[in-house]
Amino acid sequence: MNVAPRRITVLVVSDRGADAAHVRDALTDEITRVEVSTNGERAVADFEKFRPDVVVLAYDSIDKSQQYCLGLLRFSKFAQSHPHCYIVLCAAADLNAVFALCKKDYFDDYVLYWPQPHDGHRLFMAVRNAARALLAAQHLDPSREELVAHARSAQALGAVVDRRIDEGLGHVAAMHASLADVEREVGAASEHPRVQRAIAASRENLTPMAAWAAGFRSEIVPHVADAALLASKVVSRRVVFVVEDDAFAAKLIAKALDPAFSVRIAPEAQALFELLRGTMPAAILMDIHLPGMDGVALTQWLKASPTFSQIPVLMLTGEATRESIERSKAVGAADFIVKPFNRDALLAKLNRVIA
Repeated sequence: MNVAPRRITVLVVSDRGADAAHVRDALTDEITRVEVSTNGERAVADFEKFRPDVVVLAYDSIDKSQQYCLGLLRFSKFAQSHPHCYIVLCAAADLNAVFALCKKDYFDDYVLYWPQPHDGHRLFMAVRNAARALLAAQHLDPSREELVAHARSAQALGAVVDRRIDEGLGHVAAMHASLADVEREVGAASEHPRVQRAIAASRENLTPMAAWAAGFRSEIVPHVADAALLASKVVSRRVVFVVEDDAFAAKLIAKALDPAFSVRIAPEAQALFELLRGTMPAAILMDIHLPGMDGVALTQWLKASPTFSQIPVLMLTGEATRESIERSKAVGAADFIVKPFNRDALLAKLNRVIA
């Protein structure tokens, strides 16, 4: 797939101005628009201003790169909806860690760059390939939600056409009535033959209009019916995230929610962050005991975010202790689900918090 490098917008981010300038200079020979962001307080503002296709993370540590991505995710609704890729620059000591993160899709690619580039062209190729991936993603088959939206749009268009045809036929009927009134007033007297001919001609001209409207309706009705059938078959399901590190438990929950909801599973915080980059869920089922950041801390992170604070979070726990309940409520959890759970109770609580 052909990509014009000079049409790509690249944002180089770092907390060191010299490093950001070095990376910018390495790209400007091939890419016209390369912007720099080095002020952490302006990270969100710079991203929303430049709207990059590719973000090059030119920090001196992987932790800083992750914090930048999390900050955008947390505080920028635009960053969540704007398609972009992350390329992280790393040192040899970080290769294994970066490779593992890229396999989990936390970053899109990495380049061995510090303390000096090992391959002068590798960074540009990584940016180019990332842009190609973005372009390819724009040509994917439509999702279920998009199909439903288009089908409903076709239905709505059919309703508009139907209403307009009825209005037109009403005008035709009104004109027929007006002509009849004129004919009665004028009468059939021989001294008005020209008026009679004009009335007859007007009536004849109206007949094809009514026939056209009826024919047009008969042609469009089957297509509207097809759209209605498609919308009924391709039901748009709300998305629910399940944050659960126990794979077996996660599968049980997903099975319980099917087919009412489309379920996506994250075994820990970083996987949830990656899901949130692409989708805003209707609700999140959150296990309290997670590796790394636990469910309570993760819920607190979500509720402190302007982007995600409105997502209902239901806590999953095998031990509904008073302490865990109070901690979860304090950070904004909507409800509790105790494992093992009852499917009907789970669906009832989920539908209640989503409504």
